[in-house]
Amino acid sequence: MQAKLFRKGFLIDGTGRDPQELVDVLVEGNKITAIGQNLEIPEQYQPGSIDIIELRGKTIMPGLTEAHTHLTWQDALYIQDIDFKPIEETMVAAILNAKTMIKCGYTSCVSAAARGRVDIAIRDAINRGQIVGPRMLANGAEVTATGSFTDLHPNHVQVNGLSIFADGEDAVRRTVRSLFKEGADLVKLNVSGESLTAHARNEMTLYTYKEVRAAVEEAHARGKRVYTHARSSDSVKICVEAGVDIISHADFINDEVFEMVVENKDKHFIVPGLNWLVSTLEHGAEYFGQEAIDATGYKEGLEYALFNMNRLYKAGVRVLPGGDYGFKWCPHGQYARDLEHFVKLVGMTPMDAIVSATKYGGQIMEMEDKIGTIEVGKLADILVVDGNPLENICVFQDQSKLKVILKDGQYITNDLEVTYAIENSVA
Repeated sequence: MQAKLFRKGFLIDGTGRDPQELVDVLVEGNKITAIGQNLEIPEQYQPGSIDIIELRGKTIMPGLTEAHTHLTWQDALYIQDIDFKPIEETMVAAILNAKTMIKCGYTSCVSAAARGRVDIAIRDAINRGQIVGPRMLANGAEVTATGSFTDLHPNHVQVNGLSIFADGEDAVRRTVRSLFKEGADLVKLNVSGESLTAHARNEMTLYTYKEVRAAVEEAHARGKRVYTHARSSDSVKICVEAGVDIISHADFINDEVFEMVVENKDKHFIVPGLNWLVSTLEHGAEYFGQEAIDATGYKEGLEYALFNMNRLYKAGVRVLPGGDYGFKWCPHGQYARDLEHFVKLVGMTPMDAIVSATKYGGQIMEMEDKIGTIEVGKLADILVVDGNPLENICVFQDQSKLKVILKDGQYITNDLEVTYAIENSVA
Protein backbone atom coordinates (compact mmCIF):
# COMPACT_ATOMS: atom_id res chain seq x y z
CA MET A 1 0.00 0.00 0.00
CA GLN A 2 1.49 3.32 -1.09
CA ALA A 3 1.86 5.78 1.79
CA LYS A 4 2.77 9.46 1.93
CA LEU A 5 3.55 11.70 4.89
CA PHE A 6 3.27 15.43 4.35
CA ARG A 7 5.20 17.20 7.09
CA LYS A 8 4.84 20.62 8.66
CA GLY A 9 2.27 22.16 6.39
CA PHE A 10 -0.04 25.14 6.83
CA LEU A 11 -3.36 23.31 6.98
CA ILE A 12 -6.56 24.79 5.55
CA ASP A 13 -8.87 21.86 6.02
CA GLY A 14 -11.83 23.14 4.00
CA THR A 15 -14.29 23.17 6.91
CA GLY A 16 -13.93 26.89 7.53
CA ARG A 17 -12.07 26.37 10.79
CA ASP A 18 -9.00 28.45 11.51
CA PRO A 19 -5.87 27.24 9.73
CA GLN A 20 -3.19 25.35 11.65
CA GLU A 21 0.57 25.59 11.34
CA LEU A 22 3.17 22.82 11.31
CA VAL A 23 0.65 20.06 10.67
CA ASP A 24 1.47 16.59 9.33
CA VAL A 25 -0.95 14.67 7.13
CA LEU A 26 -0.58 10.92 6.60
CA VAL A 27 -2.04 9.30 3.50
CA GLU A 28 -2.23 5.51 3.27
CA GLY A 29 -3.47 4.15 -0.01
CA ASN A 30 -6.19 6.51 -1.13
CA LYS A 31 -7.25 7.78 2.32
CA ILE A 32 -6.17 10.29 4.91
CA THR A 33 -5.42 8.26 8.03
CA ALA A 34 -3.84 10.72 10.46
CA ILE A 35 -3.57 14.47 10.98
CA GLY A 36 -1.50 16.12 13.70
CA GLN A 37 1.85 17.50 14.72
CA ASN A 38 4.98 15.36 14.75
CA LEU A 39 3.24 12.22 13.52
CA GLU A 40 5.16 8.99 13.76
CA ILE A 41 5.61 6.69 10.83
CA PRO A 42 3.46 3.59 11.28
CA GLU A 43 5.58 0.59 12.21
CA GLN A 44 4.58 -1.42 9.14
CA TYR A 45 6.46 0.92 6.82
CA GLN A 46 10.07 0.00 6.22
CA PRO A 47 12.65 2.59 5.20
CA GLY A 48 11.98 3.53 1.59
CA SER A 49 8.37 2.34 1.61
CA ILE A 50 6.76 5.67 2.53
CA ASP A 51 7.17 9.02 0.81
CA ILE A 52 8.16 11.82 3.16
CA ILE A 53 7.44 15.28 1.77
CA GLU A 54 8.64 18.31 3.73
CA LEU A 55 6.18 21.14 3.15
CA ARG A 56 8.10 23.80 5.11
CA GLY A 57 4.97 25.84 5.76
CA LYS A 58 3.39 25.46 2.35
CA THR A 59 -0.40 25.29 2.35
CA ILE A 60 -1.99 21.85 2.36
CA MET A 61 -5.70 21.77 1.62
CA PRO A 62 -8.43 19.85 -0.22
CA GLY A 63 -8.57 19.75 -3.99
CA LEU A 64 -10.94 22.26 -5.59
CA THR A 65 -14.27 21.70 -7.36
CA GLU A 66 -15.34 23.44 -10.58
CA ALA A 67 -19.13 23.53 -10.44
CA HIS A 68 -19.98 24.76 -13.97
CA THR A 69 -17.94 22.71 -16.40
CA HIS A 70 -18.10 22.46 -20.19
CA LEU A 71 -15.28 20.15 -21.22
CA THR A 72 -16.64 19.99 -24.77
CA TRP A 73 -16.46 23.77 -25.24
CA GLN A 74 -13.03 24.71 -26.66
CA ASP A 75 -12.05 28.18 -27.92
CA ALA A 76 -15.54 28.79 -29.29
CA LEU A 77 -16.40 32.24 -30.57
CA TYR A 78 -20.07 31.53 -31.23
CA ILE A 79 -22.42 28.84 -29.98
CA GLN A 80 -22.58 27.68 -33.58
CA ASP A 81 -18.88 26.80 -33.31
CA ILE A 82 -19.78 24.22 -30.69
CA ASP A 83 -22.62 22.87 -32.81
CA PHE A 84 -20.59 22.47 -35.99
CA LYS A 85 -17.29 21.24 -34.60
CA PRO A 86 -16.77 17.61 -35.63
CA ILE A 87 -17.53 15.34 -32.70
CA GLU A 88 -14.13 13.65 -33.04
CA GLU A 89 -12.35 16.97 -32.51
CA THR A 90 -14.72 17.77 -29.69
CA MET A 91 -13.70 14.55 -27.96
CA VAL A 92 -9.98 15.32 -28.33
CA ALA A 93 -10.50 18.81 -26.89
CA ALA A 94 -12.51 17.41 -23.97
CA ILE A 95 -9.74 14.96 -23.07
CA LEU A 96 -7.21 17.79 -23.06
CA ASN A 97 -9.52 20.04 -21.04
CA ALA A 98 -9.98 17.33 -18.41
CA LYS A 99 -6.21 17.15 -18.00
CA THR A 100 -5.93 20.93 -17.85
CA MET A 101 -8.58 21.11 -15.15
CA ILE A 102 -6.95 18.66 -12.76
CA LYS A 103 -3.52 20.20 -13.39
CA CYS A 104 -5.06 23.47 -12.16
CA GLY A 105 -5.87 21.86 -8.81
CA TYR A 106 -9.49 20.99 -9.57
CA THR A 107 -9.87 17.37 -8.52
CA SER A 108 -13.62 17.25 -9.14
CA CYS A 109 -16.13 18.94 -11.40
CA VAL A 110 -19.83 19.13 -12.21
CA SER A 111 -20.74 19.30 -15.86
CA ALA A 112 -23.23 21.93 -16.98
CA ALA A 113 -23.88 20.22 -20.34
CA ALA A 114 -21.88 18.70 -23.18
CA ARG A 115 -21.99 17.67 -26.81
CA GLY A 116 -23.60 14.27 -27.20
CA ARG A 117 -22.27 11.53 -24.92
CA VAL A 118 -18.76 12.97 -24.69
CA ASP A 119 -18.96 13.79 -20.97
CA ILE A 120 -20.19 10.32 -20.20
CA ALA A 121 -17.36 8.70 -22.16
CA ILE A 122 -14.80 11.02 -20.55
CA ARG A 123 -16.11 10.28 -17.04
CA ASP A 124 -15.96 6.55 -17.62
CA ALA A 125 -12.45 6.70 -19.12
CA ILE A 126 -11.24 8.75 -16.13
CA ASN A 127 -12.80 6.27 -13.72
CA ARG A 128 -11.10 3.38 -15.52
CA GLY A 129 -7.74 5.16 -15.33
CA GLN A 130 -7.44 5.43 -19.11
CA ILE A 131 -7.13 9.22 -19.17
CA VAL A 132 -6.19 11.88 -16.63
CA GLY A 133 -8.92 14.08 -15.23
CA PRO A 134 -10.96 15.11 -12.20
CA ARG A 135 -13.78 13.25 -10.54
CA MET A 136 -16.69 14.11 -12.73
CA LEU A 137 -20.46 14.25 -12.75
CA ALA A 138 -21.36 13.90 -16.42
CA ASN A 139 -24.10 15.76 -18.25
CA GLY A 140 -25.60 15.37 -21.69
CA ALA A 141 -26.81 17.88 -24.24
CA GLU A 142 -28.68 20.90 -22.91
CA VAL A 143 -32.45 20.52 -22.85
CA THR A 144 -33.88 23.70 -24.29
CA ALA A 145 -37.05 25.22 -25.68
CA THR A 146 -37.66 26.17 -29.28
CA GLY A 147 -36.65 29.81 -29.68
CA SER A 148 -34.13 29.68 -26.87
CA PHE A 149 -30.69 31.27 -26.97
CA THR A 150 -29.20 28.04 -28.35
CA ASP A 151 -31.83 27.81 -31.12
CA LEU A 152 -29.72 29.65 -33.68
CA HIS A 153 -30.18 27.82 -36.97
CA PRO A 154 -32.91 28.33 -39.57
CA ASN A 155 -35.91 26.10 -39.10
CA HIS A 156 -35.08 24.08 -42.21
CA VAL A 157 -31.60 23.23 -40.87
CA GLN A 158 -31.35 20.33 -38.42
CA VAL A 159 -28.17 20.21 -36.32
CA ASN A 160 -27.15 17.59 -33.76
CA GLY A 161 -25.36 20.12 -31.61
CA LEU A 162 -25.13 21.19 -27.99
CA SER A 163 -28.92 21.22 -27.43
CA ILE A 164 -31.90 18.92 -27.62
CA PHE A 165 -35.10 20.87 -28.24
CA ALA A 166 -38.05 19.79 -26.13
CA ASP A 167 -41.33 21.69 -25.80
CA GLY A 168 -44.08 20.72 -23.42
CA GLU A 169 -44.11 18.39 -20.43
CA ASP A 170 -44.19 15.16 -22.42
CA ALA A 171 -41.28 16.13 -24.64
CA VAL A 172 -39.23 17.26 -21.64
CA ARG A 173 -39.93 13.98 -19.84
CA ARG A 174 -38.99 11.95 -22.91
CA THR A 175 -35.75 13.90 -23.39
CA VAL A 176 -34.71 13.67 -19.75
CA ARG A 177 -35.40 9.95 -19.73
CA SER A 178 -33.28 9.49 -22.85
CA LEU A 179 -30.34 11.35 -21.30
CA PHE A 180 -30.40 9.28 -18.15
CA LYS A 181 -30.68 6.14 -20.25
CA GLU A 182 -27.38 7.09 -21.89
CA GLY A 183 -25.65 7.42 -18.52
CA ALA A 184 -25.87 11.08 -17.53
CA ASP A 185 -25.48 11.88 -13.83
CA LEU A 186 -27.66 14.98 -14.15
CA VAL A 187 -29.47 16.98 -16.84
CA LYS A 188 -29.32 20.66 -17.78
CA LEU A 189 -32.34 22.81 -18.67
CA ASN A 190 -32.13 26.30 -20.16
CA VAL A 191 -34.96 27.99 -18.28
CA SER A 192 -34.05 31.60 -19.14
CA GLY A 193 -32.43 33.36 -22.05
CA GLU A 194 -28.88 34.64 -22.56
CA SER A 195 -28.22 38.08 -24.00
CA LEU A 196 -25.58 37.13 -26.53
CA THR A 197 -28.64 35.95 -28.49
CA ALA A 198 -30.89 38.89 -29.33
CA HIS A 199 -34.13 36.90 -29.66
CA ALA A 200 -33.82 35.23 -26.22
CA ARG A 201 -32.29 37.64 -23.76
CA ASN A 202 -31.34 37.24 -20.09
CA GLU A 203 -34.61 38.61 -18.76
CA MET A 204 -36.75 36.14 -20.71
CA THR A 205 -38.13 32.97 -19.13
CA LEU A 206 -38.38 30.18 -21.69
CA TYR A 207 -39.74 27.19 -19.80
CA THR A 208 -42.90 26.93 -17.69
CA TYR A 209 -43.13 25.59 -14.17
CA LYS A 210 -44.81 22.41 -15.44
CA GLU A 211 -42.03 21.75 -17.95
CA VAL A 212 -39.31 22.25 -15.34
CA ARG A 213 -41.21 20.21 -12.77
CA ALA A 214 -41.52 17.36 -15.28
CA ALA A 215 -37.72 17.26 -15.59
CA VAL A 216 -37.28 17.33 -11.83
CA GLU A 217 -39.77 14.50 -11.31
CA GLU A 218 -37.99 12.30 -13.85
CA ALA A 219 -34.57 13.06 -12.36
CA HIS A 220 -35.55 12.59 -8.74
CA ALA A 221 -37.37 9.34 -9.53
CA ARG A 222 -33.96 8.01 -10.60
CA GLY A 223 -31.99 9.53 -7.74
CA LYS A 224 -30.56 12.10 -10.17
CA ARG A 225 -30.56 15.90 -10.28
CA VAL A 226 -31.44 18.84 -12.50
CA TYR A 227 -29.06 21.70 -13.30
CA THR A 228 -30.51 24.88 -14.83
CA HIS A 229 -29.44 27.98 -16.69
CA ALA A 230 -31.64 30.62 -15.03
CA ARG A 231 -30.86 34.34 -15.11
CA SER A 232 -34.27 36.03 -14.93
CA SER A 233 -36.04 36.38 -11.60
CA ASP A 234 -39.08 34.45 -12.85
CA SER A 235 -36.91 31.59 -14.11
CA VAL A 236 -35.19 31.24 -10.72
CA LYS A 237 -38.58 31.34 -9.01
CA ILE A 238 -39.77 28.48 -11.21
CA CYS A 239 -36.60 26.53 -10.40
CA VAL A 240 -37.08 26.93 -6.66
CA GLU A 241 -40.78 26.03 -6.82
CA ALA A 242 -40.05 23.01 -9.03
CA GLY A 243 -37.28 21.69 -6.76
CA VAL A 244 -34.32 22.18 -9.10
CA ASP A 245 -31.10 21.11 -7.40
CA ILE A 246 -28.42 23.33 -9.00
CA ILE A 247 -29.24 26.79 -10.32
CA SER A 248 -26.65 28.60 -12.38
CA HIS A 249 -26.43 32.38 -12.71
CA ALA A 250 -29.49 33.71 -10.75
CA ASP A 251 -28.33 37.24 -11.62
CA PHE A 252 -31.59 39.15 -11.68
CA ILE A 253 -33.50 37.78 -8.70
CA ASN A 254 -35.79 40.23 -6.95
CA ASP A 255 -36.47 40.43 -3.22
CA GLU A 256 -39.27 37.87 -3.36
CA VAL A 257 -37.13 35.27 -5.11
CA PHE A 258 -34.15 36.07 -2.90
CA GLU A 259 -36.27 35.18 0.13
CA MET A 260 -37.43 31.98 -1.57
CA VAL A 261 -33.86 30.89 -2.26
CA VAL A 262 -32.79 31.64 1.30
CA GLU A 263 -35.77 29.77 2.72
CA ASN A 264 -34.78 26.73 0.66
CA LYS A 265 -31.01 27.16 0.98
CA ASP A 266 -30.41 23.57 2.07
CA LYS A 267 -32.07 22.27 -1.11
CA HIS A 268 -30.20 24.28 -3.74
CA PHE A 269 -26.73 25.20 -4.91
CA ILE A 270 -26.16 28.51 -6.71
CA VAL A 271 -23.38 28.68 -9.31
CA PRO A 272 -23.26 32.26 -10.65
CA GLY A 273 -20.72 31.76 -13.43
CA LEU A 274 -19.18 35.13 -12.71
CA ASN A 275 -16.12 34.82 -14.88
CA TRP A 276 -18.30 34.55 -17.95
CA LEU A 277 -19.62 38.05 -17.27
CA VAL A 278 -16.29 39.49 -16.17
CA SER A 279 -14.33 38.05 -19.08
CA THR A 280 -16.98 39.02 -21.64
CA LEU A 281 -16.84 42.63 -20.43
CA GLU A 282 -13.03 42.55 -20.38
CA HIS A 283 -12.40 40.89 -23.74
CA GLY A 284 -15.67 40.52 -25.65
CA ALA A 285 -15.21 43.75 -27.58
CA GLU A 286 -12.07 42.31 -29.18
CA TYR A 287 -14.28 39.77 -30.94
CA PHE A 288 -17.69 41.41 -31.28
CA GLY A 289 -17.10 45.14 -30.97
CA GLN A 290 -17.97 47.37 -28.03
CA GLU A 291 -21.41 48.23 -29.36
CA ALA A 292 -22.43 44.57 -29.40
CA ILE A 293 -21.14 44.01 -25.87
CA ASP A 294 -22.97 47.09 -24.61
CA ALA A 295 -26.16 45.77 -26.20
CA THR A 296 -25.98 42.56 -24.14
CA GLY A 297 -26.55 44.49 -20.92
CA TYR A 298 -23.80 42.45 -19.26
CA LYS A 299 -22.39 45.47 -17.43
CA GLU A 300 -25.70 45.96 -15.66
CA GLY A 301 -26.05 42.20 -15.34
CA LEU A 302 -22.73 41.92 -13.51
CA GLU A 303 -23.82 44.61 -11.06
CA TYR A 304 -27.02 42.69 -10.34
CA ALA A 305 -25.10 39.43 -10.04
CA LEU A 306 -22.60 40.84 -7.54
CA PHE A 307 -25.33 42.44 -5.44
CA ASN A 308 -27.35 39.23 -5.34
CA MET A 309 -24.42 36.89 -4.74
CA ASN A 310 -23.28 39.08 -1.85
CA ARG A 311 -26.62 38.91 -0.12
CA LEU A 312 -27.12 35.22 -0.88
CA TYR A 313 -23.67 34.47 0.56
CA LYS A 314 -24.35 36.52 3.67
CA ALA A 315 -27.65 34.67 4.13
CA GLY A 316 -25.86 31.32 4.16
CA VAL A 317 -26.79 30.12 0.68
CA ARG A 318 -24.22 27.79 -0.88
CA VAL A 319 -22.67 29.82 -3.70
CA LEU A 320 -20.03 27.88 -5.65
CA PRO A 321 -17.39 28.77 -8.25
CA GLY A 322 -17.80 27.75 -11.87
CA GLY A 323 -17.24 30.19 -14.68
CA ASP A 324 -18.61 28.81 -17.98
CA TYR A 325 -15.15 28.27 -19.44
CA GLY A 326 -14.55 27.20 -23.03
CA PHE A 327 -15.01 30.34 -25.12
CA LYS A 328 -12.12 32.26 -26.68
CA TRP A 329 -12.38 35.09 -24.18
CA CYS A 330 -13.10 32.77 -21.24
CA PRO A 331 -10.72 29.85 -21.83
CA HIS A 332 -10.11 26.65 -19.94
CA GLY A 333 -7.34 26.89 -17.37
CA GLN A 334 -8.56 30.13 -15.78
CA TYR A 335 -10.94 28.38 -13.37
CA ALA A 336 -9.52 29.97 -10.22
CA ARG A 337 -10.49 33.44 -11.42
CA ASP A 338 -13.91 32.76 -9.91
CA LEU A 339 -12.34 32.54 -6.45
CA GLU A 340 -10.73 35.92 -7.02
CA HIS A 341 -14.10 37.33 -8.07
CA PHE A 342 -15.76 35.85 -4.98
CA VAL A 343 -13.31 37.74 -2.75
CA LYS A 344 -12.71 40.98 -4.64
CA LEU A 345 -16.14 41.49 -6.20
CA VAL A 346 -18.70 39.53 -4.18
CA GLY A 347 -17.12 40.29 -0.81
CA MET A 348 -16.46 36.81 0.53
CA THR A 349 -13.60 36.26 2.93
CA PRO A 350 -10.78 34.21 1.40
CA MET A 351 -11.64 31.37 3.78
CA ASP A 352 -15.29 31.35 2.71
CA ALA A 353 -14.28 31.38 -0.96
CA ILE A 354 -12.10 28.33 -0.29
CA VAL A 355 -14.96 26.60 1.55
CA SER A 356 -17.18 27.26 -1.47
CA ALA A 357 -14.74 25.36 -3.69
CA THR A 358 -13.91 22.55 -1.24
CA LYS A 359 -16.51 21.71 1.39
CA TYR A 360 -19.42 22.82 -0.80
CA GLY A 361 -17.68 21.12 -3.70
CA GLY A 362 -17.87 17.80 -1.87
CA GLN A 363 -21.55 18.44 -1.24
CA ILE A 364 -22.45 19.31 -4.83
CA MET A 365 -20.54 16.19 -5.96
CA GLU A 366 -22.70 14.19 -3.51
CA MET A 367 -19.49 12.95 -1.90
CA GLU A 368 -19.50 15.05 1.27
CA ASP A 369 -18.49 12.01 3.35
CA LYS A 370 -15.50 11.34 1.08
CA ILE A 371 -14.06 14.59 -0.34
CA GLY A 372 -14.04 18.35 0.19
CA THR A 373 -12.19 18.52 3.51
CA ILE A 374 -8.94 17.29 5.00
CA GLU A 375 -10.21 14.92 7.68
CA VAL A 376 -9.30 11.43 8.81
CA GLY A 377 -11.13 8.86 6.73
CA LYS A 378 -11.63 11.12 3.72
CA LEU A 379 -10.24 10.31 0.29
CA ALA A 380 -6.87 11.89 -0.38
CA ASP A 381 -7.78 14.60 -2.89
CA ILE A 382 -5.13 17.05 -1.75
CA LEU A 383 -3.55 20.26 -3.00
CA VAL A 384 -0.23 21.71 -1.78
CA VAL A 385 0.21 25.38 -2.62
CA ASP A 386 3.42 27.40 -2.41
CA GLY A 387 1.77 30.39 -0.80
CA ASN A 388 -1.04 31.34 1.53
CA PRO A 389 -4.37 31.72 -0.30
CA LEU A 390 -5.82 33.48 2.75
CA GLU A 391 -3.39 36.30 2.02
CA ASN A 392 -3.51 36.03 -1.78
CA ILE A 393 -6.53 34.25 -3.24
CA CYS A 394 -5.00 34.67 -6.71
CA VAL A 395 -2.24 32.17 -5.91
CA PHE A 396 -4.36 29.36 -7.39
CA GLN A 397 -4.09 31.01 -10.80
CA ASP A 398 -0.34 30.40 -10.93
CA GLN A 399 0.04 26.75 -11.85
CA SER A 400 3.73 26.84 -10.86
CA LYS A 401 2.58 27.39 -7.27
CA LEU A 402 0.59 24.14 -7.23
CA LYS A 403 3.38 21.91 -5.98
CA VAL A 404 1.43 18.73 -5.25
CA ILE A 405 -1.91 17.60 -6.65
CA LEU A 406 -3.18 14.32 -5.30
CA LYS A 407 -6.34 12.58 -6.46
CA ASP A 408 -7.46 9.43 -4.71
CA GLY A 409 -4.03 9.19 -3.10
CA GLN A 410 -2.17 9.23 -6.45
CA TYR A 411 0.14 11.95 -7.68
CA ILE A 412 -1.17 14.07 -10.50
CA THR A 413 1.62 16.58 -9.89
CA ASN A 414 4.54 16.47 -7.47
CA ASP A 415 7.21 19.16 -7.73
CA LEU A 416 8.54 18.66 -4.21
CA GLU A 417 11.41 16.47 -3.10
CA VAL A 418 10.51 13.05 -1.75
CA THR A 419 12.68 11.58 0.97
CA TYR A 420 12.32 8.28 2.78
CA ALA A 421 12.02 7.18 6.37
CA ILE A 422 15.23 6.13 8.11
CA GLU A 423 13.81 6.05 11.60
CA ASN A 424 10.39 5.72 13.18
CA SER A 425 9.99 9.20 14.58
CA VAL A 426 9.58 12.06 12.16
CA ALA A 427 9.38 14.72 14.84
